Amino acid sequence: MEGTFRIATVAGVDISVHYTWLFAFALITWTLASNWFPSDYPDWAAYTYWAAAAMAALLLFGSVLVHELAHSLVAIARGHRVRGITLFIFGGVSNIGGETRSARDEFLIAFVGPMSSLALSLAGFLALRAGVGGEGSPVEGILIYFTLANLLVGLFNLLPGFPLDGGRVLRSIIWATTGSMPRATAIASMVGIGFGWLLISGGVFIAINDNVVSGLWMGFIGWYLKDSAAAVRRSERRSMRSPGALDGVLVSEVMSPPARPVEQGMSIAELVDDYMIPFRRRSAPVIIGGRIAGVVTLKDLEGVHRDLWKETPVSAVMARPPLLSVHPDDPISEAIGLMVTYRLDELIVLDVDDLVGVVNRLDVKQYLQTN
Repeated sequence: MEGTFRIATVAGVDISVHYTWLFAFALITWTLASNWFPSDYPDWAAYTYWAAAAMAALLLFGSVLVHELAHSLVAIARGHRVRGITLFIFGGVSNIGGETRSARDEFLIAFVGPMSSLALSLAGFLALRAGVGGEGSPVEGILIYFTLANLLVGLFNLLPGFPLDGGRVLRSIIWATTGSMPRATAIASMVGIGFGWLLISGGVFIAINDNVVSGLWMGFIGWYLKDSAAAVRRSERRSMRSPGALDGVLVSEVMSPPARPVEQGMSIAELVDDYMIPFRRRSAPVIIGGRIAGVVTLKDLEGVHRDLWKETPVSAVMARPPLLSVHPDDPISEAIGLMVTYRLDELIVLDVDDLVGVVNRLDVKQYLQTN
């Protein structure tokens, strides 16, 4: 996902934050400091509202991280490769390599996330019952929010709307019942689209009749759910048009040789005139000290006025690690899924940190035509 920066590594899993997380953090902090805490604790000092709100918002995203780590650790235990976890405006996402190998794996990996959130909610409830922090204290206020927020996150993710965890649980059950993962994905994604529209409708109703901010937030979540489910459904339909054509095919069998890397100091004008146009490339890896440090695409150049191309280095616009990539031994279906989900034309292929190739939509099309 572009616009992310890595903040830590936990149990071998890279943790990254997308810039949209900052908007969510600011919105949650503002809502708690200006509304939630003042209504429940009118005697606090003004700075206490903001300090408690910021702490509660951080704890919420810490809880989301625990939720995603639960997914990732179970996936690793079941033999899957996990590229990393990204926190963003709508919560978090675990980048687990490839599709799950069985309905059982799908169920276990999906189900553990909501259970971890509900376990955190239970821990918060027990702390409140034990009187931690004292009645009327900021600690109590933070704990109440922590408990309720994790309860809502856990229950919301159990809704059977793909790609929510509950939707993946639903897919695993249909998969186990029918023996067909494509059919299970098609059904689960349709349910996800329906839940997305339901949330959008509810958000509009709330925005008109009650709270504009809450309504808009619900509507945006519904839009994200609907859009994600629709992308999965489109991908599955394309796969079903050529059944079995790509079964067992690895990225290494389809990818092209790696593009010639460019130096970070090269200007955008040089990149376009001396590299992209002559070699008909839509992207280029960027190296620093002989190691790949990022990728720059035509899309990255859209935000820079043409008059500034000569003086703007590619390092100013390139996407930095963690980079969305695939491994040579990954199934090509995984690369296709990533390109569809993130609306990409091309992916880099990395073997550990070494650039070994690129795979794009044209490569896949030519492979299908040839084979």
